[in-house]
Amino acid sequence: MNQTKTVGVVIPIYNVEKYLKECLDSVINQTYKNLQVILVNDGSTDENSLKIAKEYTLKDERFILFDKENGGQSTARNVGIEYFSGEYKLKNITTQIKENSLIEFELDGNNPYNIYKVYKSYKAFNNEQDLINFTYPIIDYIIFLDSDDYWELNCIEECVPRMDGVEIVWFD
Repeated sequence: MNQTKTVGVVIPIYNVEKYLKECLDSVINQTYKNLQVILVNDGSTDENSLKIAKEYTLKDERFILFDKENGGQSTARNVGIEYFSGEYKLKNITTQIKENSLIEFELDGNNPYNIYKVYKSYKAFNNEQDLINFTYPIIDYIIFLDSDDYWELNCIEECVPRMDGVEIVWFD
C-alpha cells in the first residue's frame, strides 16, 4: 500500500502501567509506518506509566512525549491536536545530543495545560543545529488511541484509504 499520508496518533496516558506496553507495541508494529505519535502523560501517579512512555519515546523517533499536570483525558487530547497544529514553541533545554538519551524541551510561551517537559529521542536529530531548528511534522489525519487499548496489526493500513476527507478518527 502507498504510505504517502502521514497519520498523527495521540495517546493520552494516565495510570495505565498494566496496559501501556501492549498499546505502544501495537502502534510500533503497525504495517502502516508513516506515523507520528504523541504520548501525553496526564499526571500519572503510578510508578511506571511515565517510565514506560520514556522508554518507548527513546526507542522510536516517531514518538514525542509530553509530561503534564493532570487535567483529564480531553486536555491530553487537546495537547496532541495543538502540537500537530504547530501551536507550541518548544525551547530545547538539552545542549548536546547523546546516544541513548532523550532530548528535553520546555514550552516557550503560553502553557494552558501545565506541560512540565517534552521529550524526543536523540535518534530524531542529526546534530545540535537540528535541536535549534526543531520542525513539526505535517500530518494528514489525527487518530486517538486510549492507552489501555491496542490496535490489530494492520488497523491503520485498513483505515487510511477510508479516511479521505476525514480529519480526526476516534476508535471506541
